[in-house]
Amino acid sequence: MNIIPVPALSDNYIWLIEKDNKILVVDPGEADLLLDIMASKGYTLEAVLLTHWHPDHTGGVEKLVKTHPAPIYGSHETKLATEIVKGGETLSLLGETFDVIATPGHTEEHVAYLRGKDLFIGDTLFLSSCGRVFTEDYKSMFESLQKLKALEDDVKVYSAHEYSLSNLEQSVKYLKNDATERELERVRKLREEGKVTLPTTIGKEKQVNPFLVIDNQDEFTRYRKERDRG
Repeated sequence: MNIIPVPALSDNYIWLIEKDNKILVVDPGEADLLLDIMASKGYTLEAVLLTHWHPDHTGGVEKLVKTHPAPIYGSHETKLATEIVKGGETLSLLGETFDVIATPGHTEEHVAYLRGKDLFIGDTLFLSSCGRVFTEDYKSMFESLQKLKALEDDVKVYSAHEYSLSNLEQSVKYLKNDATERELERVRKLREEGKVTLPTTIGKEKQVNPFLVIDNQDEFTRYRKERDRG
């Protein structure tokens, strides 16, 4: 199985999960570049996986499935899903098992998809940060992050945005440790070369991500609001 990042829009990643020339597409914010890739590679679309409703994650869905009909998995909030998931479901796709995890906070019905040690997390968790809490439900977001923190350290995290450098430049002010400094240098070098910084891992995030280091809701809320103020 191959996992392929497709840079899209200004800073999104659409993740392609490929096996035997069949693909799953995670959060297609736009369609044309995917249609070009599918035409050049001869891929067959097996399904679309949506983590939440925001247009930069769903904007390409209708055009994509109009050309390549396939089921769309996602929560009710997406208004596009043909197969509704809430968290707790197990999906069989590409001959693999995907567990759906409810991760509310960024949006009310945000979900993630875990296949073995590969986690497709949308906007709940980024390298060295987490999604903004548009719901203002900081309790749910904190609990979602605690749920992710309990996963095994070697789980790879495929976030939906290339925010790593700006995140680390903020995090290094809060986490004064060698791991965060080293990660900042690694990411800075990759971005200078125009390379993708993801995936990260749960184990790494427990060292370089303040939102996983913080272990109480009040401090999480305070620091999330501080980061939002810039």
